[in-house]
Amino acid sequence: MKKRSEFVYDLRSMGLLGRPGEWERVNATLPAPADLKIEVIGVAEGSPLTLELMFESVSEGIYVSGSVSTVARGEDVRTLDEIELPIDVDINEMYVYEQADGDEESYVIDRDQLDLEPAIRDAVVMALPFSPVADDSEEFSFTLGEDLEVEAGESESPFAALKDLLDEKKES
Repeated sequence: MKKRSEFVYDLRSMGLLGRPGEWERVNATLPAPADLKIEVIGVAEGSPLTLELMFESVSEGIYVSGSVSTVARGEDVRTLDEIELPIDVDINEMYVYEQADGDEESYVIDRDQLDLEPAIRDAVVMALPFSPVADDSEEFSFTLGEDLEVEAGESESPFAALKDLLDEKKES
């Protein structure tokens, strides 16, 4: 028998099923599911996910709003050093009792239960940076080879040589 996920909430026991206008707050810290990651950064399985959500019963289903916070770990793409980035994403999802024809994006309430895991997965993975860097405020600079120094007499204009030719032509 499959163990019930900690992200599944029973709407009947919460008193929200088919009762528009009712609401309930959900504040919980749950272990992160597997695969909350992209290639260079992600949330490790079992890491704490802090949920601060509001379940609101409406005529079409349950509207879930609030935030999910966690910490993602990975590599800085510039230096390959280990980094930790706080992730705080907003959740605003409608869970419907019955999915409309052609609607493949809505989350569906299944047997009076609402599974938050797909919505949390979508929000957290979409919030992960594709090119994580340790600190965006730092300027990344590097030097290759030797610095070129301009002599005091040289002009920095690319047209200086042309000006010299023009001056020579006027003198002759």
